[in-house]
Amino acid sequence: MPEPAALRSGEPRTIGPFRVRARLGSGGMGDVYLATGRRGRKVAVKLIRGAQLHDDEFRARFRREVRAVATVRSRHIANLVDADPEAELPWLATEYVAGPTLSQSVATDGPLAERDVLELVRGVAEALRAIHRADLVHRDVKPGNVILGPDGPRLIDLGVVATTDATRVTMTGQPVGTPMYMAPEQAAGSRATSAADVWALGALAYYAATGHHLYEGDHPAVVLYRVSAHDPSYDDAPAYLRPFLDACLVKDPEQRPSLDAILRSLGVPDQSALATLPVAGPGLLPYPRSGAPARRRPRRARAVLVSAVVATVVLGGAAAGLWDSLGDDPRGGGEQAATSGTNSGPGDTPEDPGASPEPKETTGASDGAPAADPDGSASSPWPQGSARRLGDDSCWIASVAAVQGPQAVLTISCDQAGTSSYGTPTPREWLDVYAVGQDGTVAQATAASATDWDTFWSQGHLTDPSTVTVTITLPDVGPLAAVEIRHGQGYGWHWAAGR
Repeated sequence: MPEPAALRSGEPRTIGPFRVRARLGSGGMGDVYLATGRRGRKVAVKLIRGAQLHDDEFRARFRREVRAVATVRSRHIANLVDADPEAELPWLATEYVAGPTLSQSVATDGPLAERDVLELVRGVAEALRAIHRADLVHRDVKPGNVILGPDGPRLIDLGVVATTDATRVTMTGQPVGTPMYMAPEQAAGSRATSAADVWALGALAYYAATGHHLYEGDHPAVVLYRVSAHDPSYDDAPAYLRPFLDACLVKDPEQRPSLDAILRSLGVPDQSALATLPVAGPGLLPYPRSGAPARRRPRRARAVLVSAVVATVVLGGAAAGLWDSLGDDPRGGGEQAATSGTNSGPGDTPEDPGASPEPKETTGASDGAPAADPDGSASSPWPQGSARRLGDDSCWIASVAAVQGPQAVLTISCDQAGTSSYGTPTPREWLDVYAVGQDGTVAQATAASATDWDTFWSQGHLTDPSTVTVTITLPDVGPLAAVEIRHGQGYGWHWAAGR
């Protein structure tokens, strides 16, 4: 992230529920601030400014896209925390990730080592796959939008993503993106598809390995022309990376590989739990009691291990043309590939409810076609009674056992309750419950609207991993579609309101 700077006179001190602490930077759509929320959690808040505020079409699109972005979760993304597209100055808040951007790291320390380049490609590819599976494209993958965080690379600036049917222009009439990292079709003014993100991934890898941009120029218009008219040149790229660049940096977007093919070539199979694990980070963990030693998380060690495995797979197979398999991907990196992939159903997951399953892709079922397997999203919630861990590193395991009118019956446990690191957590302090209407309306259950029937708010400390059953009154959102149980930091699952 950019270094925080002091706030200027006239800049906001609060945005929504967040207290603004410092300025992080500015972009084409507005300003970005470092802010803190409840319990001191740091977030990066993008405040939208400019002429687009008076454009009803922009606001409608922004509203749709914020709702879509809210469904994206990846440990390699600075995930959405909150947003208000209806505010006078619309804003969205994402996780704040400490660490230098890729551009800052290369400027300070030079190009990345081979292993780090491969870890970067894998992490950003996983982030893009999560985005594409939500029918979104990022449109601005560049070194300044990748943070080399303590747990691996994180793709930021979800404020520029768009649905796959979005128009190509911004409020200035120019394509969204950074010219040096735009795909040729994007630079020429065509609508950006997921294939444009694949091109940008190739350009990003080239920069990480060499410290050079694929295209340069004294003026953005010059760069746009060169991107659209000239073939890329990357003769100075290291030999191990050239087959990957040959596959991604193809002028025809239909010939670029899909992200599934890229990840397979890196040794990450389609159904690997590594592909779409819930996001890592402190939001998945109850905070240890004050004065108690924090439980050491294995995330960093696992990231190093995964990186070593990836490097071994790729480097060991490079001579045999491992990357060359990218050219055999029949669907390329276009929109079809963005929503492709075979996922395992609930029957393929471990019986242990603590296992954090890979989210499944959901598509509209055609007449006679079997329904898609549930994946815990708002559009494809888990069935009632299905116990799920709220995140890969979370101690919380929960389910919605039943829904009767406005009341829901929940089962909750923390498998670290009673340990020296976690103490005796209280569900109401760590978990939030939301009602999701069939029209997409989402509202949070609160103690203020509780009835005598509720036990969620009065449930005491959990002293051991035993499961407790509690009841809660849901807010009125009209016809109910799902109930969401979410960690207070923003991670969780949805369960169906009906059986």
